[in-house]
Amino acid sequence: MSIEHILSIEDLSYIHNHEEVLAARDTLGSSRQSYFQIGLTDSIRESLNTHLNLDLSKVDHIPMRWIQGDTLPHADSGRSAFEHTHLVYLSDSPGEFIIGDQSYPIKENTGFIFDEGLVHKTVNTGSQPRLLLGPMNEFAQPVGGPTIFFYSTYADALAIQNGIFDMGGYIIPDPLNNTFGQYDTFISAVNGVTHWSIAPTVPNTPTGVYANGYDLTSITYDVGIYGVHLYPASAPAQAPCFLEGTEILCQVDGAEKYLPIESLTPGTLVKTSRHGYKKVVILGSGKVQNPGHDERIEKRLYKCSPENYSELVKDVYLTGRHAILVDNLTTAEFETTMQTLGKIYTTDDACRLLTWIDERAKPWASIGSYTVWNIALEHDKSDMNYGVYASGLLVESCSIYIMQTNAIGSPSCE
Repeated sequence: MSIEHILSIEDLSYIHNHEEVLAARDTLGSSRQSYFQIGLTDSIRESLNTHLNLDLSKVDHIPMRWIQGDTLPHADSGRSAFEHTHLVYLSDSPGEFIIGDQSYPIKENTGFIFDEGLVHKTVNTGSQPRLLLGPMNEFAQPVGGPTIFFYSTYADALAIQNGIFDMGGYIIPDPLNNTFGQYDTFISAVNGVTHWSIAPTVPNTPTGVYANGYDLTSITYDVGIYGVHLYPASAPAQAPCFLEGTEILCQVDGAEKYLPIESLTPGTLVKTSRHGYKKVVILGSGKVQNPGHDERIEKRLYKCSPENYSELVKDVYLTGRHAILVDNLTTAEFETTMQTLGKIYTTDDACRLLTWIDERAKPWASIGSYTVWNIALEHDKSDMNYGVYASGLLVESCSIYIMQTNAIGSPSCE
């Protein structure tokens, strides 16, 4: 059903002049949609409760959306089961909003409530962007049609333009769950890409790499984003590793103590640079084939010694893809990192400097097969890691996601 005059003139003015609303309108690209949220005022909360029967007493923000052009027929989906879709048009638009077999004009300050699963669309809306409060469910969670958008390049994803594929739900199409040939259609549209990263269209966007089949639900919920804009990424390297015997700073019986990494167990408390002590969740080992030459390549072990790192108390041996955490990168380090990774990654507000790029780390020319280890610590975001201390040197831990999807127990660690 439709309800008119949902919000007061003052509330409409507040929304139309809100900086987030204006900024989001500017991000409209060829995808023709911009998702965002704004703070919920008491008067808006009361109006939505009165007219749309929404209890938002425990909600601080509400989802919003700019849309340009017609939307195809679709049934709404969301991050959890729900009963109804609620939305309010906040601008006039030509065309019609069609719910099932009922057609409605698109008028400012007109709201709608309809059942989950009911197919709806807009037609003949022209090119003028229109603003919506919602669509959302009864929990003030965003719902809608496509929620994941795919692009050919990072630049397009960041600008939200030139999309190549979009879909509803929060799971990247899965080759092992190819319902109705969805994966075949998807993989053809994206030209065979199998790994993706999320464009940082909102603050605190995760910097991980996600394989086809990955469920992004927890990420979208934690970060507070609805539309996820993905661009192609290289498949993650095997987990970066420490040579067996490397000592990690832990807490034992209330005291800090260095322990050999291979002696750690799930539940061991490891000291992090900014988050206190965190429990080990996953501990894994693997083999690395180390060459006998001194060429600076990624797939080998490097020696970090106290003479080059004043904070070290003893030699530490790391694989080439393991990151040492530093405050700043030199020009040469920045350029090589960009060539290698395509961007600068950070952990706990420190730059990740890959060991093989750090000239202070020296190739360890000891030929042979060596056992290497890494750990993942508890975190509510599986693709995030921490800064930890290896004999005094601040380095990265592994993320739960990398440990799970690039099994460190495999023959190749980097």
